[in-house]
Amino acid sequence: MIPEEKRIHTKEQLREWLAIETARYPLNAKHIVPYLFQLNQGAVLRRHMVLLRKTEYYLNTGKRLRAKFYLARLTKLQLRYGMYFPPNTCGKGLYISHINTGGVNPNACVGEYCRFMPYAVLAGDDVQDLAPTIGDHVTLGLRCTVMGGVTLADGITVGAHALVTKSFLEPGIKIAGVPAKKLGGGGQEKAT
Repeated sequence: MIPEEKRIHTKEQLREWLAIETARYPLNAKHIVPYLFQLNQGAVLRRHMVLLRKTEYYLNTGKRLRAKFYLARLTKLQLRYGMYFPPNTCGKGLYISHINTGGVNPNACVGEYCRFMPYAVLAGDDVQDLAPTIGDHVTLGLRCTVMGGVTLADGITVGAHALVTKSFLEPGIKIAGVPAKKLGGGGQEKAT
């Protein structure tokens, strides 16, 4: 879960977050019919962002009835398209590139302006109940998996099909492989 101070608590914050996140999925006269009937990927992802952020706002402001209403709609949409992004796990500027079966552990903490490519998964550790912590501006590549109590620093790019099982604390690097290793960018590797 993202820290309390980084969550949506006011209508202004809700509007700001939605303006940033829905700009990637345009809605104009050309796109209004697909949006209303959920006929294309952009329409579904835009609806998902709106439902996710409104659910978070109502949960964080204690409006329980509205929160339950939006959570039910969000859950229905996520089940239909195989996505799982629990409320209050992802920071501002979240970008999901495609409808996919990827997901986020409910205890994970995803920073601001992170990008999820198709089938990217942030999995928890069932034994120790640990979940990943992802920094700001991180890109999670196609079918990558980040497992357990792993921490990724700001600006890291995780390659396609990577399995991240250890922390990378150096910002701006590229990691890939099974298990993931530093490929380039930044300075010297700092893994724990």
